[in-house]
This record gives sequence, structure tokens and C-alpha cells, in this order.
Amino acid sequence: MNKILILITLIFMGCSNVRVQEEVSSDEAEKIFIVKGLKLHLNDGESHIMDAYDPFEPLNRRIYYFNYQFDYWVALPISNSYKFFLPQTIRTGVRNFFSNLYEPISTINGVLILDYKTVFTGISRFFINTTVGVAGLFDVATHLKIPKHEITLNDTLAVYGVKDGPYLILPFLGPSDLRNAGSLLTTFILRVPLDPVNVYTGSFWEDLAIKGVQAVDIRSEIDFQYYSLGTPFEYEYVRLLYLRSMEIRKANIEKN
Repeated sequence: MNKILILITLIFMGCSNVRVQEEVSSDEAEKIFIVKGLKLHLNDGESHIMDAYDPFEPLNRRIYYFNYQFDYWVALPISNSYKFFLPQTIRTGVRNFFSNLYEPISTINGVLILDYKTVFTGISRFFINTTVGVAGLFDVATHLKIPKHEITLNDTLAVYGVKDGPYLILPFLGPSDLRNAGSLLTTFILRVPLDPVNVYTGSFWEDLAIKGVQAVDIRSEIDFQYYSLGTPFEYEYVRLLYLRSMEIRKANIEKN
């Protein structure tokens, strides 16, 4: 996936320094500065106190620290070993395989929001990559100039006006919100009927292990470590980036 499962990739949000320019998947970059009093200076020249609905902040901060410990002692060692021992060609094949599994989900969400471009490209990419691309290990569709349009259930609900709800830090998964968390859970519950190539068995633990392989692959490609930003406001900064990225993603889907 290009952005992948956006919530899993945001687990390990990559940032270099809070006082430098930050690019956030939009048509133009935004300058975000954290200054005294938790005010943010954006490129519109105005100061704003970050307005985030985070009623569970004390609990979220504890989970954030738990995720740091898990990442440091488990996720990072495993993903680094995965990256060290497996050549790039194999890792690319694994990434392509999981990306191809998501095409039917994107297609269904494309139908729900009447985005027929996503429906057409999703069906085309899945058929080509599953057959010519050997079960999705090779992304032949991209070489044929068929672009990928990834739409999640969270995106669909956002388009129909369902509010995102309170900001959440999910154990192991990181930044999220109530709508996104519910969408992820629903997608996981429906993983078997949404999987036409029968990768998932229906067994909770076996399918969770498959998801774990995907998470390891994603983590191996993200250069970020918790508490490495050199600021006491890392929690607020990551929260801002997550919420801003969700706004941009929704705007891009509605525009397309």
C-alpha cells in the first residue's frame, strides 16, 4: 500500500525535528512550530492553540508509553532482523501481496461512495496482480499504468459525515480515533468474506499472525523511534500530525 493502512503506519510517525518544515501529504507543505503554551504557528501566519478532542488523554498517554516500550523491545528488533536477513526483493513481494489483498476492500468502499474510478482500478489491479502478478507478489498493474486508489471504511464513513469522535491511542497500533478504530475492527471481523483468495482462515490467532507479518513489514520501512524528536511535546505533535493527515485524506477523497 502507498500509505498503508494509515493507522498502522502512523503508529511510528516519522518526524525529524519539531522546529523544521514538515511535509504532510498535501499540495503544499505546512510549517508547524510548537512554542510556549502549546501554540502552533501555521503557514497562514496565525497562532492557534491546538484544538483536539482528546478526553482520554491521561489513558492515551499511558498507552503511548506502552507502545514505546513494545516498539523498543519487540517491534524494532523483529523488524530490523526482518530487514537485515531478507533481501529487498522478497520484502517488496510481501508488501505487494498484502497491498493486493486490500484491493477488494477499496473496491467495495468505492461502490459505497460512488467513486467508480476506484471501483474500476480496484477490480483491474486485483485481477491483473492476482493472475499475472502471481498472487499479488508482483505489482504488474502499476507497471501497466493502472494507479492505485485506496479507500478504507473509515474514509467512507467520513465522506458520509460520520464524526471521527475522540482521539485515541490504540495499544500496538498507535494514533487513531473512535471512527477509525471501529472501521479497523469491522474490517478485521469481515476479513474472510472480503478475502477472495482465501488467505485468512477464520481462526483469530492465525489471522492475527498474518496481520503481524504485515505489521513487521511496514515497521521495517519506517525510520522513526519514539521519544526521538527532542521535545517534551511529542505526544501533542504526533496527535496534530494524525488529525491533520486525516483531514487532508478526507479532502483529497472528496475532491477526487
